[in-house]
Amino acid sequence: MHHNLLLNKQPVLDTTHALFAYQLAVEPIDGMTLTDQQWETEIESLWSGVEENVGFESLTAGKPVFYHAPLAALKLALLPKIEPLSKLMVEVDIELLKNKEALASVKEMIQAGVQIAVKNYSPNEANNKLLSIAKLVKFNAKDMLDDSLNALLNSLQDKNLKVIVTNVDTEESYDALKSHGASYFQGYFFTNPIVSTQKEIAGNKLAMLKLLAEVNDPDIDFDVLAQTIGSDVSLTHKLLSAINHPSNDLPHVIESLKEAVNFMGLKRLKFWVNMLMLSDVDDVPMELLVTALVRGKFLEKVAETVGKADDKDRFFMVGLFSTLNAFLKAPMVDIVDELPLSEEVKAALINQQGTMGKALFVTRALEQGNTHMIMAGLEGMDIMAISSGYMTANGWARKTIASLGAAA
Repeated sequence: MHHNLLLNKQPVLDTTHALFAYQLAVEPIDGMTLTDQQWETEIESLWSGVEENVGFESLTAGKPVFYHAPLAALKLALLPKIEPLSKLMVEVDIELLKNKEALASVKEMIQAGVQIAVKNYSPNEANNKLLSIAKLVKFNAKDMLDDSLNALLNSLQDKNLKVIVTNVDTEESYDALKSHGASYFQGYFFTNPIVSTQKEIAGNKLAMLKLLAEVNDPDIDFDVLAQTIGSDVSLTHKLLSAINHPSNDLPHVIESLKEAVNFMGLKRLKFWVNMLMLSDVDDVPMELLVTALVRGKFLEKVAETVGKADDKDRFFMVGLFSTLNAFLKAPMVDIVDELPLSEEVKAALINQQGTMGKALFVTRALEQGNTHMIMAGLEGMDIMAISSGYMTANGWARKTIASLGAAA
């Protein structure tokens, strides 16, 4: 069992907000140093756990994978089980040039079909040596947002190298980098939108907010839910169309919400409604919906782990609703003011307070790969429970979107 490794995942999007790849990053927890034997034992256990509980195809949506790990883990036999290997891009930096054993391992990977990406690139002699074996280059947005960026991008692209800008954490950064000619962006900029505190939430989005709140009320009964959903003719039509999709292989056509809840259960019906409403929002990347689902599922797992299983629906709602500011491009404080939420839920969404708020804080730390913040942790959960729960939530989210036909 891997007790000392933390696995992190981040998306890489292109200029259209479509998913290009994911990065999987492995590092020891809390700055721990592992021997080569410990690395081998624990990383093999880590990948076995991923394959058994999630599956690499589900975890990564079948997209290319950037792999970030210490040199000690960069051995062909210890790589994540991505197929084919040509979809795996191992990240290296100038430290590789000082380690003959690691350099030999990287050459073996290249022969097996693995691609190499130079991470933390800056134009210097050492990094330029690495370009002879690389197909891709990654550099930090915070280091390069100036007048030299255009020249650097042109220089690297002239060498037929794909360039990925990392640590793109705000929509402002994304817009500026895109204007300079960048094509691929790693980070959670799409969850931190440019918002205006002077602009009221549009009427149609306000109606969606209220519908979301009612649908996700843990105390709502079926008759009220059916009336709520049925008041939106378009939503009802989409819901019944989705349920009756040929892939579900139903024995007969479902013609009413009552039949739908008998078929799938109240909780599942609520979930489909959430999916349909959020996936229908214009001008947001599909990865935002993935993020919303991951947060919801992870917080639900936290509720079960810390002895609050009876409240797991509220935990799920906090995770799901934590992305509404990005869906609606409005301040979270304005959004919650329009929703009939409990003070506990509002405190979690606005200030990350209470157990639900702490769980949301940890989720965001996991998204950013911030080990120090993650280690603040939650009472009743250790770091491995957190990491495992988060990866399981990622796999579940991708499977769910694929099963509903909503994948990008």
